[in-house]
Amino acid sequence: MQNLAMKKLQFSLIFFSLLGAAVTQAQVTTTPVAFVSTSVTANVGGSGTDLTYSPALNGTPAFQGTIATIPSSSSLQISGSPGWTANQYANSYYVLIASGNLQGLWAQISGNTTDTLSLTFFVGNLGSVAGSQVAVGDSVIIYPFWTLGTLVPDGPAPNGTVALLYDRSQSGINKSASSIYTMYSGFGWYSGSTNGNGQIIYPDESLVIRVPAGQTLNLSVTGSVPMNKISTLLQNISAGQDQDIRITTGCPVPVGLGSFLNNGTPSGGDVVLIFDDTAQGINKSASVIGTYYAGFGWYSGSTDLTNYQIQPTQGIVYRKAGANSSTNITNTFKPAYQP
Repeated sequence: MQNLAMKKLQFSLIFFSLLGAAVTQAQVTTTPVAFVSTSVTANVGGSGTDLTYSPALNGTPAFQGTIATIPSSSSLQISGSPGWTANQYANSYYVLIASGNLQGLWAQISGNTTDTLSLTFFVGNLGSVAGSQVAVGDSVIIYPFWTLGTLVPDGPAPNGTVALLYDRSQSGINKSASSIYTMYSGFGWYSGSTNGNGQIIYPDESLVIRVPAGQTLNLSVTGSVPMNKISTLLQNISAGQDQDIRITTGCPVPVGLGSFLNNGTPSGGDVVLIFDDTAQGINKSASVIGTYYAGFGWYSGSTDLTNYQIQPTQGIVYRKAGANSSTNITNTFKPAYQP
């Protein structure tokens, strides 16, 4: 008889202490440190089990400071002569705007001088309208990106585990994975001969981890607790076409759907697809499908999904309606535990 072993999914959060982050600026405030753990066992004799997965913590802050000047729409000069080496943070780090009108905005650092960051934006921009723009004096934090190798490392991920990543710039719905990497124990993540250990995982995106049949994935990720707003860009790539966007709360505690995707931020007719990570199988259909009704909120039929709890590390799919393609949405979420 087929083994009906159940997949087990657990989330744990412990705030170890208010430890000072290892950063290059002495006046940094303390940052809470925590870990989030997940355990999944796929059925023996099955095809494996898909887990939606995403960052729920930030990496260790590399720098914290304030903006001295804004030389251009894609650069920031930092106060205090930080004395960085050229391109110290290029490509592998992002800067988070930690205060001011656009708190939660983040951008990849494409290069840096001794005191100036060059930026590539995936979520919004520095803004050009007074009262709705990044300003001199705003706080910034530089974080390392999670990578596939640091978020889902060799060892906890058993041999043969597969990671499926999705290109945010590809249009359409029900999209196939744009990158597929396989775990080879002792070597890490590979796609053919391409090493994927350094594949960047953006702070607002989610991926799918496919656990092989009969194997167990045990992950315990330690990092800094997000203590600032979190912004996610929701946009259609092609006019008039529905668009799937794989997103995450980026939060280490359960979050209500209505709190995360705030009433008034989404557009009427937009849909969220939520997947049951306790169910066996691959290419699973969504277990919960919620539609946004302007002025009312998220509903599945007559069921109000306002308080539906999205779990730490759980990814969801936001399906932005083609009818709303003329308007980009930047969803900015502030977790309830933040001051």
